Amino acid sequence: MTKIRQPYAWSGTAKDLLNTPKSLIEEALKDHLRSLLNKNAAETQVDAWSEEIEILRTAFRDLAIARPDSLMWGLVLEYELPLEGGRRPDVIITAPNKILVLEFKQDPKINRAYMDQVFGYARDLSEYHSKSHDVVVIPFLVPSRSNNLIEERDGVKIVSPDKMAAALSEFEEELPISISEWLLGEYAPLPTLIQAARMIFQNERLPSIRRAESLGVGDAVIELQKIAKESETKNQRSLAFISGVPGAGKTLVGLRFVYESSSNSANSIFLSGNGPLVEVLRDALKAKAFVRDLHSFIKTYGTTEKIPTQHIIVFDEAQRAWDAEHMGVKNNVYFSEPELLIKIGEKLPNWANLVGLIGHGQEINSGEEAGIAGWNQAINSKSAKSNWKIFTSSRFKDEFPNSEVTVIDTLDLSKSLRSRRAEDLHEWVAHLLEGRIADASKLARKIISSGFQIHLTRNLEEAKKFIQTLYQDDPEKRYGILASSKDTCLPNFGILNSFQDTKKIKYAKWYNNPTGEAGSSNNLEDVVTEFGCQGLEVDCALVAWGNDLLWDGTSWEMRRLRPKFKQHDPLALRKNSYRVLLTRSRDEIVIFLPPEERFQQTEMVLLAAGARLMQFDLDVAI
Repeated sequence: MTKIRQPYAWSGTAKDLLNTPKSLIEEALKDHLRSLLNKNAAETQVDAWSEEIEILRTAFRDLAIARPDSLMWGLVLEYELPLEGGRRPDVIITAPNKILVLEFKQDPKINRAYMDQVFGYARDLSEYHSKSHDVVVIPFLVPSRSNNLIEERDGVKIVSPDKMAAALSEFEEELPISISEWLLGEYAPLPTLIQAARMIFQNERLPSIRRAESLGVGDAVIELQKIAKESETKNQRSLAFISGVPGAGKTLVGLRFVYESSSNSANSIFLSGNGPLVEVLRDALKAKAFVRDLHSFIKTYGTTEKIPTQHIIVFDEAQRAWDAEHMGVKNNVYFSEPELLIKIGEKLPNWANLVGLIGHGQEINSGEEAGIAGWNQAINSKSAKSNWKIFTSSRFKDEFPNSEVTVIDTLDLSKSLRSRRAEDLHEWVAHLLEGRIADASKLARKIISSGFQIHLTRNLEEAKKFIQTLYQDDPEKRYGILASSKDTCLPNFGILNSFQDTKKIKYAKWYNNPTGEAGSSNNLEDVVTEFGCQGLEVDCALVAWGNDLLWDGTSWEMRRLRPKFKQHDPLALRKNSYRVLLTRSRDEIVIFLPPEERFQQTEMVLLAAGARLMQFDLDVAI
């Protein structure tokens, strides 16, 4: 009979910890690592476990003298965070009305990455573990080679082994949370876009996350299904818009809707003009038919007599569709992409359902500045022959003054799903780029207190070291260097963001390859620009700020550019590029400013807006 592998190495009460031979606990830890990673534990790891067990036994032996009830507290060693690629907090303790997360470090220095790591464990358990939702989860960093240390910094308790019993004695004398019941809790993290796409394509059930349900992803899909069904049964042509802030799940809604619609009589297709997104999703899904290039689709069916087979056409980043002027220069076709998509929809027999996904403030290139107004112009152009029904949220109702508009506010996703800690990041970025620095500072305090760190540094190597240390035990985490395509000074610091350098990037490898493999973002070598990261995400972005957008003391000023194509508001496009770069992170963000004099005022405004100077090694006496 096959033994069922438990998602932890050892569990029991504090009394069990004291009564179980240390060698048996160590053997359980070694067996668990072997079953998880198919390799034996290194001698240094075994020594660290031995030290950790002894610290815990000593702490509970001392604590039990004054607090016999503490012997009933529960402990879990090396608990795996399910679906998190092997992330394992060292110790979890179930105390009265509290969950304690302990991370032990033998390093003689305490650095910021260690604090962020254990805070991240506590934060994720609070957010995603069903038995931890309604209790306080407290992170503990335990420098195992320290003495006489007990303090709290940014929500993390830093406690030396000799002070562990004193720190634990602060909790109330009540019945503790049952360790056996806690272990039965469901851990359901929000998948990344790529993970979610794989699950949808493989017909797997997406994790049931209260937060995703409450913020309307499922409701938006249901509304789209209703619109498509009505369009088909009534032989009408509809244009619906899903809008939302960065990370709100617009692409996820589109992918789910297309996949679920493809099983009925109406074939459907997901289109994106974002080449890197198409490449990454195709690689992740190992299929090309599910996601197609928007521009190629428009050229194939919008400028010829060919008629597609799909009646449901979903297109990403609808606000970025090219205008007629740009299409003329690029393709010698003097119709906008919205006009051509409407033309395609009108060629379809009987009915059509077009669905556009709109990101707030995501226009970053020449020809994209018409935004949502381009769609109103398209359905009212001379070439439009049908009466299109418009479905949108209240946000865009007034953009279609001459059309039949049905307002459905569930089509606007107003909160980020990346994580609760990142949901206000887009608003902070908006305040920053619009020069509302006081508002940004106030919001930054809320963001940072929830565990999303906004780091600022002038030292690139320190930034890289910090991120690598932060995720050294989390092999599934994704991080990388992002930079503006219009900067000209970053190559001097080894950040190769030029067109010639970035055109060599293989985006599927950058986003999907593990650390150490060629082309992986985690190697912190290859750089992607706003064009390579829009619509995608990483756990931690190292954003290299360029010389194309600098603070002059009162407002943002851009470097004079000579764009290949006409731009109506170049400064708005620059700001939107940084809006994209600064909103790609799920966990935290590191901003690197080149150590040049001209960046001084930009550093000052970022600090005034709430970013914090990175301090790799903390000033803690141990």
